[in-house]
Amino acid sequence: MKYKNSILIGTLMAILIVFGSFFTTDLKRSEDVINLNDNKVKTILIDPGHGGMDGGASASDGTVEKHINLNIALELEKLLKESGYNVYLTRYEDTGLYSENGTVRQKKNEDLNARCQLKKETNCDLFVSIHLNKFKDASCKGAQIWYSNNPESEVISKIVQNNLKEDLDTNNKRQAKPAKDAYKVLRTNDTMPGFIIECGFLSNNEDLSKLKDESYQKKVAQSLFKSIEYYYKNGTKSK
Repeated sequence: MKYKNSILIGTLMAILIVFGSFFTTDLKRSEDVINLNDNKVKTILIDPGHGGMDGGASASDGTVEKHINLNIALELEKLLKESGYNVYLTRYEDTGLYSENGTVRQKKNEDLNARCQLKKETNCDLFVSIHLNKFKDASCKGAQIWYSNNPESEVISKIVQNNLKEDLDTNNKRQAKPAKDAYKVLRTNDTMPGFIIECGFLSNNEDLSKLKDESYQKKVAQSLFKSIEYYYKNGTKSK
């Protein structure tokens, strides 16, 4: 009988050890995405610019901004979800946030208003809007961040800009800049930090070649992910 009891006790201890290891692993994963300041799992709203009838900027070879924006957004979503963040996108495919009725101007206004409203509806902790640039001077190149008036926006945007330089182009001299009142999507429902990333210039041949490359699109997403992780794990706050 004592022998059988010893076997039973040993079996129970083994089961407890296994369950304990699973619990420890799950706890560690949850700690990865919790800001130590408030114990809240973060919600990120990613906004792939344009979509549907609105292609955004276009290159001389016909490359359209909206598709690249979405590719980067979906990759960033995947990375964030794998680390336990709550993630929403303003669009998940090549569609706009508007009804079929109305003029082009009305549809664009409806689309923009819907994106602004999603910031409020998702109660997100961070808003990331993904775009591509275009300029008449073809020598202009490089990724750049424009941030909202929320005090925390400057903090995370400088982290992102520095990582973009480190990860994508060490010769990029651009600095993160305040958008002020330039972008409705940033200034509306501005209760959380938010920024627009212009991932590069479709009007520059070097940038265009990179932006069309799926592996480069993933690098952009990885750099954004790294920046978001750093911001929350270090509890960085504005002074």
